[in-house]
Amino acid sequence: MSQQSVNARRVAYSIAPGVFLAGIGGGIVFPILPIVGLKVGLAPVLIGLILAGNRITRVIFNPWVGAFIDRLGGKRLLTVGLLCEALIMVVYWLALHTGWIGPLFLVCRLVWGPASALILIGGQTLALNAGPTGSRGAAAGVVRSAQSLGTPAGMVFGGIVAGWLGNGPAFLMGAGAALVAALAAFRLVPDLRGGGRPSARWLDILSSLRDRRLLIIVLVNFVSFAAVQGLLLSTLIYVIRSRHFQLAGYSIETMSGITLALLLVASAIAVLLAGRQADRARTRAIIAVQGLSVMIPGYLVLATTQSLGGLILGLVLVGVGMGTVNVPLLALIGDFVDRQHRGSAVGVLQLFGDVGGVLGPLIGTPVVLAFGGQLTYLTMTGALIIGLGLALILVRLERSGPNRSRA
Repeated sequence: MSQQSVNARRVAYSIAPGVFLAGIGGGIVFPILPIVGLKVGLAPVLIGLILAGNRITRVIFNPWVGAFIDRLGGKRLLTVGLLCEALIMVVYWLALHTGWIGPLFLVCRLVWGPASALILIGGQTLALNAGPTGSRGAAAGVVRSAQSLGTPAGMVFGGIVAGWLGNGPAFLMGAGAALVAALAAFRLVPDLRGGGRPSARWLDILSSLRDRRLLIIVLVNFVSFAAVQGLLLSTLIYVIRSRHFQLAGYSIETMSGITLALLLVASAIAVLLAGRQADRARTRAIIAVQGLSVMIPGYLVLATTQSLGGLILGLVLVGVGMGTVNVPLLALIGDFVDRQHRGSAVGVLQLFGDVGGVLGPLIGTPVVLAFGGQLTYLTMTGALIIGLGLALILVRLERSGPNRSRA
């Protein structure tokens, strides 16, 4: 392994703790906010808006965050994002001791969106800038894996701590984790700036999609996020209930948590392997093709199975496929986009992923309740097949295009 590859791995491992701990902070709120909201009499619509608030604002801010990362550097904005999340967790704690729980929770979630965008886009851009093309996939895989594991770990951590010590201590521990991550990022993460100039207009930022390769990358990313982060995460509990799956007497909620944990762990492991494969393959896009080729049968199994074993098999296949798709797409951004504009490109990638994550529950949940999981999941399988076709086009474009960027 070259010294450059070693250095890229070191940078990635210095970024990963911040991204992981930020995910923990985001995951902590999920087992707490709905319960607290119901106890104080918040309307279900308001609770749903609170939980979705971070993604809504992140969709809006993603492109601009990427542009400013190009100008100011990922390290600075990654650190700022972590400090913001630490402060927000303290405000959550304060909200428990006031009569304005609903408004404060909503404001916190809305502000959490751009703060998390600073962390996610900053971390991914730093990973792309950490080393040459031969180590770009591995570095991106480390950061993506930390991101994938952070939120489910936070859900488990938040549920356990809230059950043992109460909601307030869980929020304060989340604040402490984010503060430690911010200090570690400030001390350990190198300042890898792109040197670009931020754009102030959406059209200027999104004009990068005129490059067919980048357009296909973000569309495939959209489909994969809509399938997993959107539809599957929000509807699996309804499928488990409607098909009467049981596991050792656990409740439906517990079963849903356990099975989703299997999916997310499988995805995080696949991310690490896919990053290394993407560095060794002749074309990175072929790894994304392989991932989609695993996700599609996984979704078919989920659509048709009536057994718990089939459910677990389908979730593992989808998880492995999801993890295999995302990293080569991120690494390709580093190949196709020059160093000065990678933050903006990652911002657009994150934008389309978040739109998929938002549309999944907004559309998928009522469709599953109205028509059942089989029809809904079969429809999403069709969307994944379209994504596979786009990925095959991307393979051809990658082979016929210019050499990969070495910077």
